[in-house]
Amino acid sequence: MDLNTKIFLKINGLVGKNRWLDAFGRAGAEWVIIAMAGWYLVSVMVGSPTLEKLYFNLTVLPVGWIFAWLLDLGIALLVRENRPQVEMPEIKQIFKPMMSWKSFPSDHSMTAFLFFFMALFFGLPFMAGLFILALWVVWGRIYCGVHYPLDALAGFLTALVTGLLAYYLNLIFLL
Repeated sequence: MDLNTKIFLKINGLVGKNRWLDAFGRAGAEWVIIAMAGWYLVSVMVGSPTLEKLYFNLTVLPVGWIFAWLLDLGIALLVRENRPQVEMPEIKQIFKPMMSWKSFPSDHSMTAFLFFFMALFFGLPFMAGLFILALWVVWGRIYCGVHYPLDALAGFLTALVTGLLAYYLNLIFLL
């Protein structure tokens, strides 16, 4: 058994032992990302010194997300990794994901870290909180049995690449 699966089973093995931990994991896996969107929006409103910067910060995230999602989809079509419940039906699951064919990379992890990287690279306030929430999302997705740790790492990397690309395009075209 590889290290990725061992780590997954160690984290997922906690499911069902504590109802508060189960609720915490499910919140991270499903709902924290919505709070991150609100947090990002407030950060943009507070941290944009000019109207031009405000419009940029409001448009860079959705455009970046579409790019990162397409990148994730392309990688997923190449790799074709099933979700853990397909490979190991005996695992504990808190909820059933909509799709079973796509596990790698994790779109939730990509989205969570994209919020953080956009806030970081464009100097928005309160970015440390976004990082903590992104870690909660990643942990929740693994805990709930819908992603392996490497799926989350790949989502992190696609968010990083997208954030850096947005940052350098901003430097080239807007300054």
